[in-house]
Amino acid sequence: MGKSVTIVDIAKAAGVSIATVSRVVNNNPSVDETLVERVRKAIDELKYVPNLHARSMKGIRGKTIGLIIPSTHDNFFSNVLEGILKAAEYFSLRVVVYSCHGDAALEEQLLRSAALAEISGLVYCPSSENNAELLGSLFPTNFPLVIMYRRNYVPQLPHIHHDNIKGGYLATKYLLRQGRREIAFFAGFWQTPFTNITDMLAFMDNPKRGCYSSLDRLEGYRRALEEHSLSLDPTLIFTTGSDFTSGYERTKDFLSTLRNFDSIICFNDSVAAGALQTLREENISVPEEVSLIGFDDSVYATIARPQLTSIRQEPDTLAFGAIEMLVDAAEGLSVEDRVVDVRLVIRNSTSMKK
Repeated sequence: MGKSVTIVDIAKAAGVSIATVSRVVNNNPSVDETLVERVRKAIDELKYVPNLHARSMKGIRGKTIGLIIPSTHDNFFSNVLEGILKAAEYFSLRVVVYSCHGDAALEEQLLRSAALAEISGLVYCPSSENNAELLGSLFPTNFPLVIMYRRNYVPQLPHIHHDNIKGGYLATKYLLRQGRREIAFFAGFWQTPFTNITDMLAFMDNPKRGCYSSLDRLEGYRRALEEHSLSLDPTLIFTTGSDFTSGYERTKDFLSTLRNFDSIICFNDSVAAGALQTLREENISVPEEVSLIGFDDSVYATIARPQLTSIRQEPDTLAFGAIEMLVDAAEGLSVEDRVVDVRLVIRNSTSMKK
């Protein structure tokens, strides 16, 4: 039981931060007694056993690790970064952060820099499939390295990722139950890995598909459609970037095709907010005429009007799991892949079709 319960679970149960739980576990006298009682109660109820690696990590040389992520500006990854830093504090690690700004060529340079740096482990979130083959030549086979937020990127390495297939399925299934049948899907990418939709759909059967969260979500979309005897229609699939402006502009492009549609699933909440703005300017009402779903359940979902229905992800759980896996790998323990669950958060941007 103790092995499956983490500091993240305790923090949620007690309603406090991960840092507060860490201080209580380590008997730091600076924590308010009321918070201490809440944390200890959660520890007792969940039968949490503190990970002793946090105090003795002989496998982590110098206690400095690297983190490579696609962006620090993206809302989701900024939350992941915060979670990584909190988890690193718990495990007494220092973190060197690298951001490739969604650029695969820069990402390669960062990997080479990380390989030369004085780090004892690396958490790596690839922005594309381009650099998978590079890892084996840059890092020793026993170097602690965890692939975060991607699936099946390098089979011999441990991975931790959200269940993006389930996310795409839940979003689509919910819209289908609302009577929506012409569901557009906006797939987002950091670069432009596919020149057209035909090439992108052909890549769906590629073993490296798990490097692109949008394609796993698209697979969930396809499965939900198939359950309703509906085939995937390429004219309803569009590609976007990852920000508000991209969602805004690509929705205008989509509307210019004059393709009928009654709902849109977007790559993330930022893109969905951009789409919402375009629909508002075109006097297309949400959710009466068009239902709209985002991903991440970020701040954009709650400040948008109407508020966005969104697929909730858990950046804290993802981040803590990645660091915990890295510590275990450094200790020479067997590390299994982990899948972080997602759920649908329903708000006002979706409704039954009239």
